[in-house]
Amino acid sequence: MKIKFNFDTGIVLSLVIFIIFIIYIAFFFPYAKSQLVSDRYYEEEIKYQDIINEKKNVLKLPKNKKIKISILSSGIIIQFPSINENFYGFFTLFRSSSKDLDITKYFKILENSEKTLFIPKKFLKRGYYKLIIRWKTDKIKKYFIEKEIYWK
Repeated sequence: MKIKFNFDTGIVLSLVIFIIFIIYIAFFFPYAKSQLVSDRYYEEEIKYQDIINEKKNVLKLPKNKKIKISILSSGIIIQFPSINENFYGFFTLFRSSSKDLDITKYFKILENSEKTLFIPKKFLKRGYYKLIIRWKTDKIKKYFIEKEIYWK
């Protein structure tokens, strides 16, 4: 028996494929692995205005006072500007694909010390990271920088 492919057969075939697709999504997608960016999403959303203000503070810095981020084969170097005051904060290398690959380190840089942080390659796996740096000076001025990084 041969089935002729006409307009009616095309509509029925399209509906059957669409129904199979919807059933597949309904039964198999709820079990797909996913990780939330944060467990405390709503609390962090309320505090986001602070981050906006800290980003504005970074934009107000003169060109010679900007942070320089260099990606080398041995790791990542973060060079802070030579400011004549102490500052402290933290950096996070956020990996959206896996929470296990996130790195957060705190730092304190004194006014007379070298203004450089180094992240060795042994902490980094190949892929995309979001580098987030937040720091505060002794004068209670806060700063925030985000940069996308690809580590090879």
